[in-house]
Amino acid sequence: MKKRSKLRASMLRATLLPVLIFGICIIICSVRQTESSVYQEVESGLENVAQMTMYLYEETYPGDYAYDSASKTLYKGGKKVEGASKFLEHYKECSGTDVTIFYKDVRVITTIKDKNGDPIVGTRINSIVKKEVYEGRQAHFYSKSTIENENYFSYYCPLFDENDQCVGMVFAGKPSDYVDWIVWKSVVPILLLVLLSMIILIFVIWNYADHLNRAFRQLQRFLGNVEEGDFTVELSEMLTKRKDEIGQMAGTAVRMQHSLRDLVQRDSLTGLYNRHYGEIWMKQVKEEARDTGEPFSIAIADIDFFKKFNDCYGHDCGDMVLRKVSELLQTQVGRQGYVSRWGGEEFLIIFKRFTLEESVNFAEEIREKLHRTELRYHNDGFHVTLTIGVAAGDSEKSIESMVKCADCALYEGKRNGRDQVVCEKQKQSV
Repeated sequence: MKKRSKLRASMLRATLLPVLIFGICIIICSVRQTESSVYQEVESGLENVAQMTMYLYEETYPGDYAYDSASKTLYKGGKKVEGASKFLEHYKECSGTDVTIFYKDVRVITTIKDKNGDPIVGTRINSIVKKEVYEGRQAHFYSKSTIENENYFSYYCPLFDENDQCVGMVFAGKPSDYVDWIVWKSVVPILLLVLLSMIILIFVIWNYADHLNRAFRQLQRFLGNVEEGDFTVELSEMLTKRKDEIGQMAGTAVRMQHSLRDLVQRDSLTGLYNRHYGEIWMKQVKEEARDTGEPFSIAIADIDFFKKFNDCYGHDCGDMVLRKVSELLQTQVGRQGYVSRWGGEEFLIIFKRFTLEESVNFAEEIREKLHRTELRYHNDGFHVTLTIGVAAGDSEKSIESMVKCADCALYEGKRNGRDQVVCEKQKQSV
């Protein structure tokens, strides 16, 4: 009995500490993730409020802003802006969002009040915001800005007249205490759920120590195989089909295995196979062709003028273009081959059981499909084109030489004007 008790105590010491650490990690990650999500939502909401405020005043009072400092009156388009404070106060009551309109760097309309309850009209913005927003002509989000001794999550955007001169700013903000309360309100259920799960898990470990020991050993072997890069190993159904916390842990381990497999095999932005696994699939198709004698082809596709999307619209637009092109390629190729992101804006396409002529025709269908597809980013619509170099697969050639052939065809297409399919053998555009 003493030996059994010592064994249980030893196992509890070995298992409870990792469980506690694991729970703490989940709590920390959950709190940070929730905090990040709330902050992003608040930032997006404040930006929308600021943009809506500018839009409403622009629609109601078309024209430029002007301010009469003597009468402390704001004009727009030659008309006195009336009822603005009441509207913004009503909006604050409904949404909890403070709004301020600046003429230059002076508050002319605001819902923020001093300790006496009077709007802080006539006060100036701090020098940092003035430099970055008013003088820098760029919108900014601040997670901590102090106004009247109170911290705010704030968004500032510049106001421009018809001559593109910055004449003021619009502020939208929420008190930091209010945002922190939202974070805490969102985190409490997660904390309670994690703590409850930990208590249940500890109770099960305490009562079924010997059984858990065997289960954990299986999990240990499984995770060890995954750590060594063996993603084909399967976990015993005795664990995965359990209805208790052990089964949940087993399911988590399996999902982690799948996630790690995707992380190793997939490109995080596009979801396509990465370059390493593109080479693996090419090697596999090449070996199958050697055994069966069936043809195959490869292609390198490159997005034309990709740099201009990043330069003109920003990297978010460039990422969107990569994702949309990847979705189209994956949809078009389907189970007839493999698509991988080869690097930057280049993609590797492997056509299984396709002759060179069939591959060229298929590639042309893909190019034409993308050519007809309109992509939209915000309010802008545009078309994206591909230049594709196709090369015949050869089971006797090295992967590097086949890719080089497709690359040569690709650059031939680039030199000949882009938006075309070029066959490596004939160096002829389709």
